Amino acid sequence: MARRSRPPASNSGLSRRDAVRRLALLATGLAAAGCTPMRVVLRLYPEDFDREPDLVDRMLRAFVAAVIPGAPIDDPSLLRAYHDPYYRLDKYTGFLAADLCSRAERRFGHSAFDELSLEERARVIQDGLAADATTARLYNGAIFLAQVAFYGGIHADENGCPLIGFEGAYRFRGLDTVTYPEPGRFLGRAITADGNPS
Repeated sequence: MARRSRPPASNSGLSRRDAVRRLALLATGLAAAGCTPMRVVLRLYPEDFDREPDLVDRMLRAFVAAVIPGAPIDDPSLLRAYHDPYYRLDKYTGFLAADLCSRAERRFGHSAFDELSLEERARVIQDGLAADATTARLYNGAIFLAQVAFYGGIHADENGCPLIGFEGAYRFRGLDTVTYPEPGRFLGRAITADGNPS
């Protein structure tokens, strides 16, 4: 039997292992481009949203003002829940802000989400809620957390939420505010003078 000879080595310098590695990286990149969890983990969004916290806060303030109509956009406690380590949303705020801007660009041709009208911002948020499961979950979580924190006065115990008439922490205002005048009239009649029936 004649022995088969190997094909001559190519001069490209690329081994089979390197070629497979490059193809795997390319496949990972393509999967990441269409897969939200991979985009979040690999931070596949503009670096400005990681380097500039003021930019992220500006987008998030516009987001909260859209999901809570009447919320004062300059309220210092408006975004505290997003940065509170207990709720663990802080690591996703850069992606959320970037996603809001990219959706604004695709829908309205203007990438500054915070400069859109209230109606336009609402449509961008609806797009996010109708997106893939991970994105919709992030948007739902961000909306729910903003509303609970704002309406419940989580980070504003003393002020509460004037928008819905919630006063916040309890304040004692005297007995007149917690009792009725002549409360004895609500009691049953005693059979004897001392209240003991025997």
